[in-house]
Formats: sequence, C-alpha cells, structure tokens
Amino acid sequence: MRYEQFESFLDDDLSWRKKEVSELFLLAKDNIDKETLQKSLILLLYAHWEGYIKKSSKLYIKYISEKKIKINQLSNNFSAIVLKSQISKCIDESKNLTLENELTFMSSFIKKQEKKFKVNIDPDNDFEKTIIDTQSNLKPKVFKTIIKILGLSYKSAIETREHYINSHLLANRNCIGHGSPFDEDSQDDFSLNIDDIEKLKKIIFSIIDNFRDELLDYVDGELYKIANESQRLAYIEQKEQELESIFSGIES
Repeated sequence: MRYEQFESFLDDDLSWRKKEVSELFLLAKDNIDKETLQKSLILLLYAHWEGYIKKSSKLYIKYISEKKIKINQLSNNFSAIVLKSQISKCIDESKNLTLENELTFMSSFIKKQEKKFKVNIDPDNDFEKTIIDTQSNLKPKVFKTIIKILGLSYKSAIETREHYINSHLLANRNCIGHGSPFDEDSQDDFSLNIDDIEKLKKIIFSIIDNFRDELLDYVDGELYKIANESQRLAYIEQKEQELESIFSGIES
C-alpha cells in the first residue's frame, strides 16, 4: 500500500460518514420538534465515531505490516502487538505456562525482533477484534487503549473532556439504543436540542479529524520508527496544542 492509497482510504471512509451525519443534522434542524430525529443523530454520530476509529486503526496497522520493517526498528507498541499474537498462539496450542515454556517463549520472541513486522488484519471485517477491539462501546478509556496500541499519544485535551464525551455521547447512545426515554433531568448541561447536539458533533469530529491527520503524518514522517522518536515527541506537542485550540473555539 502506497501513502496515496492509505490517504485515499482514510478520506473516502471519512467523507461518506460526514455526509450522512450532515444530511441527518440538516433534516433535524428543519424539524426541531421531532425528537426522533435528534435521537437518531446521536445514534448515527456514535456509529460513525466507532466505525471510523476502528477501520482507520486497522488500515494503519495493515499499512505498517506491508512496509516489511524489522520489529526492532519500530516503536514498542508493535512489539506488543507481536507479543500478543505469540501469547494467543500459546493459548491456542494449550501449552502450560511453566517456567521452561516461558523461557522458550521469551527466547522465541527475542529472535522475532530481527524479523519483519507482519500481522494479518482485515480492515473490512467488523467482527475481527484480535488487535483493535472497540468493545462495541468506544468510550474514551477504550479509545485511549487503541491509541496506545497504535503508538500514538492520547491527548490531555481529550482527557479533560472525557466526562463530556461519556455523558453526552456514550450514555445517551446507550440509553437511546436500549429503547429508554431521554431523561433530560439527569443530564449535565446537555439537552436534546439541535444546538447541544451540534456542539457534540463538532467535538467528536474534531477528534476524528485529528486522529486522521495523525495517522497520515505518522506514515508520511515515519514517526512509527524508533529512530524518529525526537521528531515524534515534537509533533505530539504540536498536535496537542492544535486540538486544545479547536476545542476552546467550539466551547466558546
């Protein structure tokens, strides 16, 4: 996979998701008395939040795998991915984790560090959860885990807004998805109106856009390599400031 293909995959997948949300948002805006449309907006927004993060994450791992780079040249998260698959293999073969087997396992893993990073992952298979697992409930805690698996940085701009995302996107999605009525009295500074939903939409898509940009920049600058760690750290600080600035603009 070339960079241009990777970029096209990410952009095409994001484009149709944004289009669907925008179309429903405009419909809801023209029918502000239709609570069903507003509930549907939250459900659709969550669906594309989880769907895009899951698919783009798998595409990124697939891209790195196709580059055929030695594991010891990649950041530590890729070693962890390989380690996870090795452990799974041991479990599948019903091996007892005795000290002898653990030493054999570690010896095998050390030798693999000289081999090229290669994993089988299908971005189009929503049921494949070996490496990227949203747990069908992509709350910030799960998103943070995925970020670590990819070797990216979980930003404090998101961390300080975890309660907002959990309360207004996740909790409401779960409530609506399970057929419960919307309880406005239990909400913390959020109503089922077009203005509050628009703010939520902007926050979520800002995170998605930032995530998309980061994947592309990591690929373009090869920030997934240990040799480029200093450039990666400088880049992280830059993106942190960018996202905080975007959030502040939305909230003001």
